[in-house]
Amino acid sequence: MTIGSKIRFHRHKRKLTQEDLAKGIISISYLSKLENNQVTPSNDIINLLCERLGVNNLLDRPNHLNNLLEKWNHELLWNNTAKADSTQRLIMKDLDETDDLMTHLFYRILCFRVQLIKGNLEEALKHMVHVQSNYKELTDTLRFYYHKYKGNYYYLLEEYKKAQGELKEAETFYVLGNVVNEEERADLYYLYSLVLARLNMYRLAIYYGEKSLSIFQGVYYQKRCAEVHLLLGICYRRIRYSEEALKHYEWANFISHSIQYTSLLSKVEQNLGYLKSFMKKSDEAIQHYLKSIELKESDEEGKLYSILSLVKEYYKMNQFSNVHLWLPKGLGLCSKDKYPDKYYQFSYYQFALNDFPPGFEMFMKEYALPFFKKNGSHLLYAEYSTFFGQYYQGVRKYKLAAFHLNEANIIYEEMLTL
Repeated sequence: MTIGSKIRFHRHKRKLTQEDLAKGIISISYLSKLENNQVTPSNDIINLLCERLGVNNLLDRPNHLNNLLEKWNHELLWNNTAKADSTQRLIMKDLDETDDLMTHLFYRILCFRVQLIKGNLEEALKHMVHVQSNYKELTDTLRFYYHKYKGNYYYLLEEYKKAQGELKEAETFYVLGNVVNEEERADLYYLYSLVLARLNMYRLAIYYGEKSLSIFQGVYYQKRCAEVHLLLGICYRRIRYSEEALKHYEWANFISHSIQYTSLLSKVEQNLGYLKSFMKKSDEAIQHYLKSIELKESDEEGKLYSILSLVKEYYKMNQFSNVHLWLPKGLGLCSKDKYPDKYYQFSYYQFALNDFPPGFEMFMKEYALPFFKKNGSHLLYAEYSTFFGQYYQGVRKYKLAAFHLNEANIIYEEMLTL
């Protein structure tokens, strides 16, 4: 790391202008060249600048702090919240005493990670912008971490194409930076698999998911193994490999029970319900959905998934009394503004339950289908286009029926080839 880069970093940290720092020592133009590593200053100039910045020898490298940062990073990876908080406090005690730029940037990158874990995207963005402003100074190892967490940031924003690009960069810098921690690679592959699944690239998601699982199994990270098994089950179900999907769901179920991972258990039950429904085992599907609701407790959105699944399954079985029982519960938890995708789906079944009264066609053409399409909900768009096509078949509007059924088929065929 060059001296000019360190001086620029500490000047920004202390919110000094170039004029403030240069006054009486060197010209502003010379400082600008120094900070851009275009000139090599004398030791006297360095000492005067350091004195004004209030820092010591900028060539010192605080090994103890770097070791603590690595420890903190590992604790965050393993989700050891209490230990991670304790280690961060130790780091903060000594951080202002060091002038090493890489140490400060590594700390900022890990702060970026912490805010992502907490779901505080506004604070995460502040750290991201700060690191980006010093990007050209980062080592390849720090670039690996930065791109990885930036990919996570875009994943949480549901900007999956951007997330994919950042994670590809992270994969490159994992090699260039000679990162030796295999768990970091496994975490990268898991996140990449999540992103690819969101992009409906299921076969590629399976490839990265299985690479991730192999590493996590090797280090006995049971919590993450359960999560990867669930993800793989979802991917296999989406490409209609039912037996493979069932195998991974059962492993996720077994591990989650053994470590009492209740929140994941509820998702496993939900997805087992989806699978059993696909396998035309409606009674088993319903039992899984009911168990999922029981496990979700205060998870309102999670309950909506299960209630909607129950409504669909009961409707498919012509058990309309049970549809009448669960439909109002679902509609009571959502609206056009709150969980709109669920609202439009429940509303469809409300129309269906009343034999598609006037207003149904406008609802589908003007609201439901445009919403699914605009929000990139390809599966929902295909599913409800199919329903709309079947409705038109029933009222003998065959040209409209063909149009909507074809819309759905295009999406399903694309998904099977991804």
